[in-house]
Amino acid sequence: MARGVRTGTNQLKMKASKPTIAARQEAERLVVTNQTSPKASPLLNAEERKIFNKLKKRNDNYTENDSESLNLLSQYLNMWYKLKQAHNELDIFDERTSDYERRMIAIDKQISQHMSALAIPLSQRFRLANDMAKVMIEEKKLEQMNGIKPQEVNPLMALLQKEK
Repeated sequence: MARGVRTGTNQLKMKASKPTIAARQEAERLVVTNQTSPKASPLLNAEERKIFNKLKKRNDNYTENDSESLNLLSQYLNMWYKLKQAHNELDIFDERTSDYERRMIAIDKQISQHMSALAIPLSQRFRLANDMAKVMIEEKKLEQMNGIKPQEVNPLMALLQKEK
């Protein structure tokens, strides 16, 4: 894992070769600056869609890859809100309050899980892009090594034979 790489290629302070910069820019485009925004699922109702749009506006770094977690998070947040409203309407000594509380705790765990899936900060996305760039550079080097044909005649041996 690369340590300390928290900036984009436009803020590089180290000397890097053109292929390295190109690979970093490609990986950064895929991981960090992916211009596709998350898409709401058609299964979301109006309330869930409002929650989805609020979450989407809060962070510009969400991409289409985050769509599934955002959709599920908005659904679980809506369910938790409805359960909380129903819980508030009941008397504290009602038998059903504990059932609502258990369901709210279960949904709260799901919310935490989806929130942690979305909580990849920008610095970690840059690190991921840097790691992907390193892999891409190594793949290009391997392709170049496989593309080079071995010489059938050693040039030094040819010179020695000419001298004889």
